[in-house]
Amino acid sequence: DALELTAGSSLLNPMYLFRGEAPLREFAAAMPQPIRLGVHLVGGKLIRSYPYQEAYLLESARQFRAAVKMPLILLGGVSQRETMDLAMDEGFQFVAMARALLREPDLLNRMQADARTRSLCIHCNKCMPTIFSGTHCVLA
Repeated sequence: DALELTAGSSLLNPMYLFRGEAPLREFAAAMPQPIRLGVHLVGGKLIRSYPYQEAYLLESARQFRAAVKMPLILLGGVSQRETMDLAMDEGFQFVAMARALLREPDLLNRMQADARTRSLCIHCNKCMPTIFSGTHCVLA
């Protein structure tokens, strides 16, 4: 058992959890009319982008790590081996990955074989609109 730490998400602020650019054009293309038109017209005003940085939830998660004894899972922009090692060194029992594994399903095996392996995920978030048609990385 472990607690996975997240920032949550909402329809009013969907990119807060994911960070990075909001792929509005791709979201619109995945929607039926009239929603597509609405995304084109007001999506940029409603859906904000947040800067991406590796392990963007780590600072908040450290507060939980200091306060509780149970196993914790670090989530939020984990895509590099050094981030995983840092999280483990700081007492997190697990890390969660998603977008990087969509781009490279074999990433963890390659990182285990060579710690210098870098993720190819650029955190463009264009995988997000594919949830309506089979989630995948559009760049792979």
